[in-house]
Amino acid sequence: MASRILRGMGMVVWHSRVALMYAAAFVWRRLLFRTTFIAITGSMGKTTTKECLAGILGARYSTACSVANQNDFSGVPRSVLRVRPWHRFAVIEVAANGLDLMRRSARLVRPDIAIILLVARNHMKNFRTLGNVAAEKSILLARLRRNGIALLNGDDARVAALAGSLRRRVVWFGTSPAFDYCAEAATSNWPERFSFELRAGTERRTVHTPLVGTHWKYSVLAAIAAANLCGVSLDDAIAEVARIGPVPARMQPVRLPCGAVVIRDELDGSIDAQAKAFDVFASAAAGRRILVLSGVTDTSRGPRDRYRAIGRSIVGAFDVAVFIGDIADYGVRGAVAAGMKPECVHGFVSLWDAREFLAKELRPGDLVLLRGRLVDHLSRLPFALAGPIACHRAHCEKRIVCDLCPELGAVTPLEREPAPLTHIAAAPR
Repeated sequence: MASRILRGMGMVVWHSRVALMYAAAFVWRRLLFRTTFIAITGSMGKTTTKECLAGILGARYSTACSVANQNDFSGVPRSVLRVRPWHRFAVIEVAANGLDLMRRSARLVRPDIAIILLVARNHMKNFRTLGNVAAEKSILLARLRRNGIALLNGDDARVAALAGSLRRRVVWFGTSPAFDYCAEAATSNWPERFSFELRAGTERRTVHTPLVGTHWKYSVLAAIAAANLCGVSLDDAIAEVARIGPVPARMQPVRLPCGAVVIRDELDGSIDAQAKAFDVFASAAAGRRILVLSGVTDTSRGPRDRYRAIGRSIVGAFDVAVFIGDIADYGVRGAVAAGMKPECVHGFVSLWDAREFLAKELRPGDLVLLRGRLVDHLSRLPFALAGPIACHRAHCEKRIVCDLCPELGAVTPLEREPAPLTHIAAAPR
């Protein structure tokens, strides 16, 4: 009883601090009339878009941006308060992961440019339907400043529909030649990284990036388009994009001491993000393609049915599968029933049992996909495979990637897997 009372008091104090910070940020934003605010939202790809755009603008102008993925009730006010009067641009990531969050954030930021990437299955527990998700995103457009620009993904029908009643300038990006900014011929066959042909009016360019997966086309295209609208040439924007690597735990390749490469994708556990990652591995060139999975979100299936369905879906994309969690055996059963050899599918209740298995199993040439939910803190696994770590908690209430946690206590940093030399040589200078 006492602990519940103390937790309740702590929540009251936290909410009071957030309310004061929001009020201060609200006033501060109104004073920053010379800074162009760019807000980014979407079900997937917000942080990568933010990093690309901030990198492009920051190479030429004084630019502030959200730290990591601080995009919620406290993160957006904190991001606004970091902006200074001398910043020419502020790139703010805005989430819609809770009811009323978008309304508060949009009212605070009042963007000059609003980017909406796409509408997908994410945070469905709160919004129930994709229509509700789209309606939440539209709130950001309603708060555009008088001469503001809406930068919209025309490939997404729900995003495109938001322009119907909008009395602001709309700029389109996507894969249609009719759009203002178009991505064509997108490729990303591992170990090669993501590249595409850019069309912007009469101009044509080849874009090379260090990212993994063609699904990043909307993030990169939106960043280039927004930078171009802010006065950066296409050539300068493309040159910067070629130097901006993956965000930690979002299709981020790292090399383990044993020679295996792990593609970390354990931050967003949504079923739609999982499908994108599986597509990458289906066409990847590697000695063995290995899946390590601890959970999935935003699907209407029950937990056991989810695992069985995932097990059935991995046949052909992976040579070995490792399921982690209390119901890992359901994933094993699904994979075996779909045709995978029983000796190639493994289930472990404990993360540390999986670590012991992988430490003996992995070898040079292996390509591992690390998939999970943020609450699983699966990020500890590659660090533990690289060297000793201090954190072995069974449960943790923190909602941050383990890289940012001082309790991780990793002795050996993860080694970034560089893009192939052919990609580097082809990148614009």
